[in-house]
Amino acid sequence: MKPSIRSALILWVVLVFILCACNFPLFAKNNAVSTTAPVPEEVTTAPPPNQSTEAVMETEPPVQTTEPPVPVTETAKPIVHTDIPTDSTYMDNQLAVDCNTGGRLPAGSTQVVISGCDYWNREMLERPAASADGEYVPALDILRSQAGKSWPWVFFKIHFFAANDKPEGFQTGFEIDPDLDSRGEILLLANGPLTTQWTTDGVQVWQDKDGDVGGIKPFHIDENFSGDGYETNLVDSGVGEDPDLAWARISPNDSKSIEFALKVEVLSNQNVFGWWAWSGTGSLEPGKFELIDHDQDADVWNTDNSCSWVFGQAPVDGLLANQCVVIKPTPTVTNTVPANTPQPGCPLTYCRLGTYFDQASCSCKPIILRIPTNTPIIIY
Repeated sequence: MKPSIRSALILWVVLVFILCACNFPLFAKNNAVSTTAPVPEEVTTAPPPNQSTEAVMETEPPVQTTEPPVPVTETAKPIVHTDIPTDSTYMDNQLAVDCNTGGRLPAGSTQVVISGCDYWNREMLERPAASADGEYVPALDILRSQAGKSWPWVFFKIHFFAANDKPEGFQTGFEIDPDLDSRGEILLLANGPLTTQWTTDGVQVWQDKDGDVGGIKPFHIDENFSGDGYETNLVDSGVGEDPDLAWARISPNDSKSIEFALKVEVLSNQNVFGWWAWSGTGSLEPGKFELIDHDQDADVWNTDNSCSWVFGQAPVDGLLANQCVVIKPTPTVTNTVPANTPQPGCPLTYCRLGTYFDQASCSCKPIILRIPTNTPIIIY
């Protein structure tokens, strides 16, 4: 066979073999893999089996379709009172008399209290004025205070020189000393009040649980004293464990008097206790009692307090550090001479009830049981 024919024949055989090989299974499988390669975008966005579309898209921020909900503010529950005082009662022997600054000064006058009524170093304050020479404030001037008891209440009352023109921040209150150590343990305080009906609005009861009121020596200045005074609030405007613990009102019988009613159960000694009154304009801060241990003399004005008295037993000299003065009556001389028999040169005299015959002056004199305060000396 000629070379050219042999070469053409070989070329044709090879060509037929190549064309037939495309239909073999081995070559078909390789071609399928190469032409169906997965698209990267579809793999990364398709959710895995048993996983929802939301789980895949959780990294995308949610679309706000509605307004955010308005926070719900809880409404305070109304205070329900079950124990409300009725008529107050007071005892004749429970009376403390204070200096009558207004009886010596017309309203609008200036004053300087120098002795008799105001003793800073004994916390006897008679300062119903804005400063040492400031205008007199008659609504702050305590004239007398009184106490009484009718279970379950103990009542207190302050009578002022005037009822009108109460200054801003007007406060009234009482300190109560159940163990007679001259340190108040309970502070009864009111902002106002403004009504003749019993109310708990603005009325607070504070307690000194750690016993530091009065410092080292009660009613005397304790230098560098850092006590916290009345640190425990028991009730404030009816908010507390007992919403009926304390009440206040303007006396319906006397507009110049402020009355308090306190449940006697709060006192550690419910039968015998000391008490004294206060008035002020923001100066009666519970944590700053006693005032003389925390403030300076020149800084405390618009403040008045009374001497103390004892409920439940006869007072004796020195029982309380700031006690009202007690004067014993002149004892009757016992001898063989009949009563009211005059001395030589003294005519026979019979004295009426409440008086006694004084041999020295040959006259009848009143029996004085006590004088709560000294006579004030005021320069103006």
